[in-house]
Amino acid sequence: MNKILITGGSGLLGSNLSKLAPSKFEVYATYNKNKVRMKDVHFFQIDLTKKEQLVKIEQIKPDFIIHCAAITNVDYCEAHPDEAYNQNVLTSINIAEIAKKIRAYLIHISTDSVFDGTKGNYKENGTPNPTNVYGKTKLEAEQKILSIHAYSCIVRTNIFGWNKRDKFSLAEWMLNKLTNNEELPALKDIYFSPILVNDLAEALFKLQEKNYEGIIHIAGSETCSKLDFAYIIAEVFGLDKSLIRPISIHELGLKAPRGKNTSLNVSKAEKILKEHLPKAKDGLVKMKKLHEEGYVEELKYG
Repeated sequence: MNKILITGGSGLLGSNLSKLAPSKFEVYATYNKNKVRMKDVHFFQIDLTKKEQLVKIEQIKPDFIIHCAAITNVDYCEAHPDEAYNQNVLTSINIAEIAKKIRAYLIHISTDSVFDGTKGNYKENGTPNPTNVYGKTKLEAEQKILSIHAYSCIVRTNIFGWNKRDKFSLAEWMLNKLTNNEELPALKDIYFSPILVNDLAEALFKLQEKNYEGIIHIAGSETCSKLDFAYIIAEVFGLDKSLIRPISIHELGLKAPRGKNTSLNVSKAEKILKEHLPKAKDGLVKMKKLHEEGYVEELKYG
């Protein structure tokens, strides 16, 4: 059985990948500050900014690496640009170098924030123009990886799903508000194309089978506003839509600028994967089903 290494194993995507991978791989996953455990996964602590610590990865010698570790809080990155660089760019350089050394296939998780959001429906050959520190560090990470290790793939995406740790993804935050009968402010003028982490995970495993190299967009096949997303959550989970209050991004006073429409065109991915990628509602229906089947309990405590 091939070995897979997942960096950022305590995060939203990393933890779900770690849960789903054991049926296909011998699984190793890293964490830095947030210690986690999971059945059939070899978790270990590592600071990916320290090149000397990467000997741990060299000793494991994985066949396949998915690099999820990053600071994804956009406003935090804006306020802490040096830390954002270290965690988003320097770690990526180190991972690319070790992947090249051990000849591992590398998938790097990037973001729709590499685009400025002025038009949306961005294709892989669209010109990146990030508007904030987070997007700039993720774009630089993409460029560094492709220049260091040709046997790699850059996956741009925007995700939602169930977290292992006690923190909320966008969908969880919205769901929590509505479940507790609290008013939910939702952005009417910010558009994206989100995908459930479980669906992204399956797509990543298929990319590995194909050893796809280069940049690819894997996201939801439908563009929606964050307001639309909130309404779909209320519909799917049977919650009160009247609690949802449409607001504008300008009302929030955020530190970092955001693009209005960073939705991704997924036609290339659908052709390569030979399947249709899900719409937001499809992902949310699956998210509800996972909860009903006990998946979340297993993810958090298994």
